[in-house]
Amino acid sequence: MPALADLPTGHTFDPIKFTVDAAKSRAYRAATGDPLSLYDDTNAVPPLAVAAFALGALMKVIELPDGTLHGNEALQAHAAVPVGATLTCVPTITRNATRAGTVFITFEFVVSHNDAPAITARSTVLFPARAS
Repeated sequence: MPALADLPTGHTFDPIKFTVDAAKSRAYRAATGDPLSLYDDTNAVPPLAVAAFALGALMKVIELPDGTLHGNEALQAHAAVPVGATLTCVPTITRNATRAGTVFITFEFVVSHNDAPAITARSTVLFPARAS
């Protein structure tokens, strides 16, 4: 795969499948201090957990350069995601820009369950540009 900075705006990655089981959902909630019993009562995964696991799945496909920082995250939940669901994440680079020696890459991704969008999210990372 080419270097992340060389991928153009509009590049869409192959679909990435992942599952969030009950143990992963509980571990995420424990790590973030989320005490809501709502997720246990409805057998659902928190939307932010879905986004975090989707981003984690993407990180298995791309290699982030040394010095990468996570700049921001935006999320929209469209439907509840049940524990144990097999999800499909399709990430697209919607911005690849270099300013003052720093590369800014924005990913937008759609996480689907049963072929319907459950989560849409945007995440920006930044890292030092390579020396020419």
